[in-house]
Amino acid sequence: MNGKILIIEDEKSLVEVIESILSEIGTEGENSYEVRKAYTASEGLKVASEFNPDVVLLDIRLPDRLGTEVLSALKEQDNDVQVIIMTAHATIETAIEAVREQAYDYIQKPLPSRAQFQTLINNALERRYLLLEKKKLLTEISEVNLALEEANKELREAKSVVDQKLRDKVEELSLLNQFSESLLDCNDLALLIERIPEIVLRLTKAAGVVLILKDTKDNRFSVHAVKGDVGVSLGKEIKVGEEPFGLVNNEGPWETEDFICSPLSYMGETLGVLALKKSEKEISPELIQTITNNISICLYTSMLTDSLKASYIEAVLSFVKFQESANPELKVHSERVGKLSMEIANRLGVPKSEMSNIRFAALLHDLGKVVRGEVHSELLSAEIISPLKFLRKTKNILEHLYENFDGSGKPDGQKGEAIPIGSRIVRVANEVDELLSTKIRKEEVIKKIEEKSGSVYDPRVVNVLKEVL
Repeated sequence: MNGKILIIEDEKSLVEVIESILSEIGTEGENSYEVRKAYTASEGLKVASEFNPDVVLLDIRLPDRLGTEVLSALKEQDNDVQVIIMTAHATIETAIEAVREQAYDYIQKPLPSRAQFQTLINNALERRYLLLEKKKLLTEISEVNLALEEANKELREAKSVVDQKLRDKVEELSLLNQFSESLLDCNDLALLIERIPEIVLRLTKAAGVVLILKDTKDNRFSVHAVKGDVGVSLGKEIKVGEEPFGLVNNEGPWETEDFICSPLSYMGETLGVLALKKSEKEISPELIQTITNNISICLYTSMLTDSLKASYIEAVLSFVKFQESANPELKVHSERVGKLSMEIANRLGVPKSEMSNIRFAALLHDLGKVVRGEVHSELLSAEIISPLKFLRKTKNILEHLYENFDGSGKPDGQKGEAIPIGSRIVRVANEVDELLSTKIRKEEVIKKIEEKSGSVYDPRVVNVLKEVL
């Protein structure tokens, strides 16, 4: 067993004896001791601070200081050092004092047998090494615990970041779903263009939105809608190739100092550009791509629908021309009924989606007269237009044109609000125009209509009619 031993003893002869015994023990087996010596307390403490002994053999009575005081000082230098007190006058008080000051053991002068002394030294060294190993293990455990705590902290922080990203992604997906539903529910192109910037702003938290679209007639690009402080006005022409908005042929998003832009295209056809003004919230390229893909599909669909609507309107106009060729007066009458019906519908706050159906019903209500010359030919008119699916609501208005507000009319005896609002409006507008065409004064016309308010006609429609006339 290896060890460093310090002897602090004022009797030089005893020091030499101890040193000799340790030397002999050190030559046997695996023992090896490095020995230092001191003859006073001061010298001993100085050697101890430089030598860092494992075991100290300390005389209880030194010429310059008590051994118990030296023991305390040694423990302050190294709390794990093993101190064996040597005394010529061992008493219970001496033992208690030595233990109180954390001595390992004490021996009585003269020294015990060589074997006992060797055992005492080796046991003290063993205890010293166990304490040092314990301290080392505690340090390592402390370091491991600190490392684990740091790792757990990093894991918690990483988990917090992942959780936040997950929450952001869930919110983003939810908003994207609402975004898609909002766009898909809008079939009117003008309304869609108006709605896009507002929905995109809500979804991306951008500082502003610019919607640029291509005119299909002359292939010019211009600003069709804006939201927020973007420094761009409606109608501004955008030249192809010019920054920040003119890179319309790009395959994906591009950035400038203030904007993130993405082309709008569908089936290889360029439709325009969506530009988002940057804000504090970062907008991912994937989100922008998803948004522009959805907008492109909806724009293309709405443009197609608008084109179909134009074809439908041409079909309606062909019916009106047919009326004009057969009976010019019918065409003029239908136009007047259409105009009056639209004025009443506007004042009643009828939804825009119903306005065109009411106008078509007013223009086509006498179509059956051209075929059969009947006075009330609305059912026949409805039958003539029935193959055109886009006119199914117009057909419904014509079929119930002669329902009475009190439920006494035909064909189904519908009553009050159950009668389509278009039927109630066109019915009044038609009969007013027929009365006016007989040169009856407006006052008389209003009086005749008022007489049937609540029975034949809707009182609300009658009140609005009086304002219009």
